[in-house]
Amino acid sequence: MKRRIAGLLLCLAMAAGAFSGTAAASQDWSVSSATWQDPNNVVLMWQAQEGYTYQVYRSDSPDGTYTMIGTSASGSYRDGEAEWTSADGAQSVSKDGISTAWPQNIYYKVQAVAPNGALGALSQPIRAGTNPQKLSKVTVLMYHNFISAQDIANGVEFEEYSLDPADFRADLQYFRDNGYTTITSADLLDYINGEKPLPAKALILSIDDGTLGVYTNAWPLLKEYRMKADFNLIGEWIDESWDLVHDGGTRLGLSAPYCEWNELIEMSSSGEINLCSHTYGLHRYNRDGRIGSSIMEGEPLEDFIQVVKDDYDLSVSCIGGWTGTPPTTMAYPYSRRSTESDAAILENTGYEILMGGEGARGTASNYFVDGASPESQMRIMSRPCRMDGHPAKEYLEAVDREDQSNGVNTAENTMDMTPAESAEIALWYSPYADVPGDASYAGAVYYTYVNSLMDGTSLMQFSPDAAATRAAASEALYALAGKPAVSGTLPGDVPSNASYAQAARWMAENRILPGLESGGALLPAQAVTCEDMASALYRLAQLTGRDTSARSQSTFADSSSISPAASEAVLWAAAEGILSPDAQGNINPQAPLTRAQLAVILQAY
Repeated sequence: MKRRIAGLLLCLAMAAGAFSGTAAASQDWSVSSATWQDPNNVVLMWQAQEGYTYQVYRSDSPDGTYTMIGTSASGSYRDGEAEWTSADGAQSVSKDGISTAWPQNIYYKVQAVAPNGALGALSQPIRAGTNPQKLSKVTVLMYHNFISAQDIANGVEFEEYSLDPADFRADLQYFRDNGYTTITSADLLDYINGEKPLPAKALILSIDDGTLGVYTNAWPLLKEYRMKADFNLIGEWIDESWDLVHDGGTRLGLSAPYCEWNELIEMSSSGEINLCSHTYGLHRYNRDGRIGSSIMEGEPLEDFIQVVKDDYDLSVSCIGGWTGTPPTTMAYPYSRRSTESDAAILENTGYEILMGGEGARGTASNYFVDGASPESQMRIMSRPCRMDGHPAKEYLEAVDREDQSNGVNTAENTMDMTPAESAEIALWYSPYADVPGDASYAGAVYYTYVNSLMDGTSLMQFSPDAAATRAAASEALYALAGKPAVSGTLPGDVPSNASYAQAARWMAENRILPGLESGGALLPAQAVTCEDMASALYRLAQLTGRDTSARSQSTFADSSSISPAASEAVLWAAAEGILSPDAQGNINPQAPLTRAQLAVILQAY
């Protein structure tokens, strides 16, 4: 939280005493950032004074005529009508090796208004895209039905947006293998409201409609993989299913069976499923001219507002009535929406997040400006629809390709995550059931998870106190090296079909771990020691061109226990903060590392 609060209060050139008495001060000050959130939205941030309001002005040149576009009582403001014109006078900027282009022709100034109405000086102009604030990324994938072969035999219809449970399992395995953390839109709202951070590679699985296959086929897999999802319910169809079941009827033989409320309460109570609205009764195509919850052509806005308010009240009465928690997210039926409908629904109902379809934003994924006030964050979400025959990997890779090339956002560099950042995330989103979020090593374990450096011992378990094997160390070191091409010989004690075989071949080729210098065995099941890991990282640093000249000047209580061959590596690792002595001043060079200790060392490197 401290990091995100600091983001909201980023330095301005406004001094603490910039305002005095009953009038606003006249000295110049600056807006801290003007960040492109997508091609039509810029979020400004500055340090706000309690009791003051702020007038926001925009111009197409730094010294041009500025027009007031809005006001804010907080330290941020979102301009939702910014014009993206990167082809006209763009400035190329290299960030993390990716070329971006920030438009130069949108400028902003902000003016403070004191409680008594006195105007302060206009801030210095700031160009959109300059000094951008950190963005947090949330990708959303839309799902629908989960239908097994037995379901099909029972008459359930398999459509192009249906999935075999085995395909859903493959998706979840891909998320796990690549460091994604599933969240719900309730978690996203907590982030927007400043209550907790977002994890890196945040992913919302947004499941539409309310079909029975979510309960019978998808939910067991989500529990197995320790993942979460939004479940967007068509309220009237759930009510009809409840009536059918509790009047003695059966869903067997129906082409599209739906959940009933007892099943939904069971899923919601588990914490894996967040119940949301897909409207109560508006999921109809072209009923009396309306498609879903979109505005009809020529419909007065006040009439549309009444329609969505009435439907919202029905959704609250059923979802909130059955679970005690009213829905705060609505998924548009058929993804039919407009900027006008977004505003009308958000302003006149209790929905706080709206799920659109692919292209609902100008970016493929969804970006939020860290530290911006809740009212400055966008509330409409883009979400491509997962179709049969197209694994999740395709969508996630396409999202990254598009957003890395669109001149607005670049790829997340999770390797640069600090220990403080990873510890804050792990407190809320520990990836393993046996790693408490407040454990001293939880942030390091999360770091190894999100960067795919270490696998768990199972889907649910990390086994932090178990010995770290040389096989696990080999996989982590190979991943740290970027998994380069390998041509070396496989150590004789490593099976060719072992999951770590490629890593072992690379280890032997480059003589990374002690014992491999002369074509020795990897000893994959043997625990890796502290000094062995120091030696391996020292060798890796040399291979990758990292400076290895530093040497610790400290004398460890057990310095005599360091093997002569490992001495330089241990002193280098200690100087770099990769190894630290314990409370007794011991480095414990010969001690086997636990998996938690290995995670800490990997992050420190």
